[in-house]
This record gives sequence, C-alpha cells and structure tokens, in this order.
Amino acid sequence: MLIFVTLWLNFCSIFLHPVYVSVTNMDIDAQNRCISLSVRMFTDDLETVLHNKYHVHGWIGTPSEHKDSRRLLVEYVNERFSIEVNKNEKIIFVADSIVVAEDDMWFYMRGMANQTIKQVDIDNRLLTDFFSTQTNLVIINTGRNEIGHILNRRNFKIELTL
Repeated sequence: MLIFVTLWLNFCSIFLHPVYVSVTNMDIDAQNRCISLSVRMFTDDLETVLHNKYHVHGWIGTPSEHKDSRRLLVEYVNERFSIEVNKNEKIIFVADSIVVAEDDMWFYMRGMANQTIKQVDIDNRLLTDFFSTQTNLVIINTGRNEIGHILNRRNFKIELTL
C-alpha cells in the first residue's frame, strides 16, 4: 500500500495539482513511549497557510523565504495534527528536520509519552481549514502492523488500540 500511495502522490505532484493531499507516516514504539512522524505536504499549500493564517509572505525554499516560516509551519502542524495517548496525555511534537524537495515539504517530527503507549487517538485536520477537498493519508506502523487511513474534512479522527 505504501508503494501505491507514494506513486500516487508523485503522479499528483507532477500532473494534477491542485489535488489537495498530505501523507503522514507514523511509527509508534509503544514500549519506548516514542511516536515519530514524517509529514509530507505540497509547498504551495503550505504557502497558502503562511499567507492566509499568519500573513507571512515569501516563497519556501528560496532566498525570499520569511525567517519565521518553518517555525510557524511546525506550530501549524501541532495545531492541526494531534495525538492523545491512553485517553489522558496529549503528545507535543518537535521538529527534528524540515526538508524542501521540489514541490513538497517533509516534516520529520517526534514526540514522547510519559507512559507506555496502549492506545492512540489521532486528530488530523491538516489543511482542511483551507481546502475543502483536502485528503490526509495516515500510515501507522506499530512494529507489528502497518495500517492505512484516509481522512478528510468530515472524517478526521482515528482511534487505535495497540
């Protein structure tokens, strides 16, 4: 499934944009209490966020990029993508790195829980505040299983018991 998603996203980025899609790969290490994310979104969609939400102008990955762009985008991801562990702990993600690659951006992030992870509640509303047809693909790797979900403006939550 991961190969299909990657091929589909590459096709969309070359030929079809504006197709509004993000892909989040999530690795859950329940015993070590760590959740790692890689979030891929189109750069021009993120520029829309910067312009309309934060009133910041400049093109990402160019000399005109605003000095606060990446910090604001990490803030946006944390605002629109959240994970609660065991129904009682919200995970705060920090960016390990942000990579601009042609027409898209990758956010590599991680968060730590204070307890062994037994259940996760995921709320993914990335870009649904700007694009009514936004689709957010979430691929979750628990170490034992890989599970894919397709989310959108109306269906934006996942509950998963490990």
